[in-house]
Amino acid sequence: MREKMKKIFLASLIALLCACVFLPDRAAAEDDPRSLLPERVKKTRILRVGSQQTYPPIEYRDPKTGQLTGLSAELLEEIARRLGLTLEWVQCDYGALITGAKAGRFDLVSGGISDQIERERELDFVNYMASGTAILIERKRVPEFWFLKDFSGCKVAFTFGAKKIEQVVRQASDELLAEGKPPIEMVMLPNTADAKMQLDLGRVDGYLNETFTLVHMMKQTPGRYTMVRYGYYTLTNLATSWGFAKKDTGLRDAVQIVAQKMMDDGTFAEIARKWDLEAGMLPKITINTPLEMPADE
Repeated sequence: MREKMKKIFLASLIALLCACVFLPDRAAAEDDPRSLLPERVKKTRILRVGSQQTYPPIEYRDPKTGQLTGLSAELLEEIARRLGLTLEWVQCDYGALITGAKAGRFDLVSGGISDQIERERELDFVNYMASGTAILIERKRVPEFWFLKDFSGCKVAFTFGAKKIEQVVRQASDELLAEGKPPIEMVMLPNTADAKMQLDLGRVDGYLNETFTLVHMMKQTPGRYTMVRYGYYTLTNLATSWGFAKKDTGLRDAVQIVAQKMMDDGTFAEIARKWDLEAGMLPKITINTPLEMPADE
């Protein structure tokens, strides 16, 4: 617990010092954040967004129309409009988003990626929502599961690249083994839709994801699913974010400035309210500020 708080404090301090170093440029760009855009973006006027596109209600394809929709999709559309850019969506499995950004396949990554201390070694993050990780189960099985360790000898599904979830499950499994009990079997799949399908088919006992995604899925099949302890049990706190290559500090700052202006003028809240996610809004749009403390500590 103390070590985790120390890491979070150091990460926040580094982010603050970096912000101070670039303060003059950022202050000058407040009136025209487009001046911060990389030359390649200014030239093409296209902002490429890497997304798994299967992550409701953040970003997903509407099953009826096939159109990309969701909270982040609408926020980014408005950010791009204010920057004079057009969005170009690039489909990518969740586990390949970070490597894709570093390789230059897209300018930013979205679709449910969260700011985490270890990920900040590879990308920078603009944080726009607060959430937590929970476990989706069949409603009839509520009496069986009260904590993660109640999944001893059971299977849980989540997506490749969800390192924080994997870490929490492994830790619980190690503790179970030390107690002489069967571990939790992890089923990792390329995207959210595939992982959720395993629960639909009865091949896993639980599905781990962010709470607002699980609530959205519960609405699609009323009465069939709920979360462990009816949502009052979460495994980790997360800052849902947009990720940027380390070299693209200008693009990162431009997006942060515009998103904050949208929060200040009420546009952000209006879009969040449409998706029933206003309660998850952060007090302000931050850069590299992870929310990694376990939710039940």
